[in-house]
Amino acid sequence: MLEVETRGPFKGPRAFDGSGLPLHADNQTIIKERIYIDKADPNVAHDEVTVIDHALTRPWTVMKNYRRNPNPRPRWTEENCSENNHITVGKEDYMLSSDGLLMPTRRDQAPPDLRYFKQTRK
Repeated sequence: MLEVETRGPFKGPRAFDGSGLPLHADNQTIIKERIYIDKADPNVAHDEVTVIDHALTRPWTVMKNYRRNPNPRPRWTEENCSENNHITVGKEDYMLSSDGLLMPTRRDQAPPDLRYFKQTRK
């Protein structure tokens, strides 16, 4: 079993997951992982991930399972984390949507001040 604890490198506004839930601004997020091979099937690895953050009401845990590819020349895929989709305007944090528009990160959040931007008519 491999146990990993990650803390510290998470700085600035960031989202918890694809839902856009912002993590706490204190940057005190802790991620604990327990990675191990399944005793019944050595081709399966388990990764139990627990996130501890002041924006959450309690620690959040998810189990991720990975199956070994028996191919001697497997196709490796790369996944990029799109975590940097938050924008700070003044003291407010907004999320950049997939279509490139600013979205609020909390209920009833005021829109940014646009007085210095040229308004165009549609």
